[in-house]
Amino acid sequence: MPKIKNCPDCGEELHSDCWAGGRKLQQKCSECDWKGEPRIPDTQKIKSTKKICAGMFYGYHYEIFDKYGHISTSSRYYDSKKEAHKEMMEDLTKENTWPDYSPCTAILWPSEVTVKGESFKC
Repeated sequence: MPKIKNCPDCGEELHSDCWAGGRKLQQKCSECDWKGEPRIPDTQKIKSTKKICAGMFYGYHYEIFDKYGHISTSSRYYDSKKEAHKEMMEDLTKENTWPDYSPCTAILWPSEVTVKGESFKC
């Protein structure tokens, strides 16, 4: 049975599906509890990659390390790479003037990274 746009009983727009027996889907109405005939779901491509947040929060952030490799600055999170880079360069320039720290190294961490999973079948 093909999907329909509106409930045949009350006319409400249909937005959701629920699982039915035999691993089939059926439309349902949240207003009047009408349920459609179970149907074979559309086949979806299985992706083996996904994007995940690279830090504790979403956004770009940077860390600055002193000449011994110890962290001296851990930034807040920024919405854009451009803004994070600007702030990082200001802090890096400032910290490189401190004799006990210099030369410093900064790492700009991305907002998210793409990871690839392993696919298995029996």
